[in-house]
Amino acid sequence: MVLNIRERRLADAKLKELTQRVFDAQEEERGRVARELHDGISQLLVGVRYALDNARRRLSRGDFDHVDDPLNKGISHLGTAITEVRRISRDLRPGVLDDLGLGPALKALTDDFAARTGIETRFSTVVFRNRLDADAKIALYRIAQEALTNIERHAEATEVTMDLRGHARGATMRITDNGRGLPPVQDRGGPGIGLRNMQERIEQLDGTLRILSSRGTQSGTVIEVLLPLSHLLPPGDAANATSKRVS
Repeated sequence: MVLNIRERRLADAKLKELTQRVFDAQEEERGRVARELHDGISQLLVGVRYALDNARRRLSRGDFDHVDDPLNKGISHLGTAITEVRRISRDLRPGVLDDLGLGPALKALTDDFAARTGIETRFSTVVFRNRLDADAKIALYRIAQEALTNIERHAEATEVTMDLRGHARGATMRITDNGRGLPPVQDRGGPGIGLRNMQERIEQLDGTLRILSSRGTQSGTVIEVLLPLSHLLPPGDAANATSKRVS
């Protein structure tokens, strides 16, 4: 009975810790979206309002010859705001992941990353014989998203490659950069919330996550995710599924 009580207390403590991590991840995501809305969309809309107000004042003065410039600026700012809204929406739930599959979704993610950061980014994949299930696709997409965010913020990399492929043991995604690498765990005070989120996502799917990194100039980091065969759908299920694309 003493052992059962102790095990129950340990289980309760682990459950509380996991619940707190979920809350922390949710709050971090809400904070990220709030910052992007405030620093990006809000500022762009202020610019649109200023341009339209400027055009209105010129029209009221009868200055018809100089209205085009503020109107064009307003239209440009509004177009950028629309693009930002679409990007934020895609980050929250990428429609291409549901419509076309994981491969096209990761390709769109890396293309957007390259365009936004100027970092040379390459993506490669092979057509899977069997499709990944929904949980696996979402997990791999979120891990790739988190990895690219970390590279953009901390790595100081100039090149990134991402590779996705199926094999006899399951499926593997490998993300490599030529950045300055990660400091030792003891210097970081343990894994950050981003790396911890990756680890927890893949553990829930009985997969493995390996991070290979050495500190130094252009040493680089490799993130390798392996999912077991249990998350690849049998050919019959793949044929009957809505999405026909494998990767």
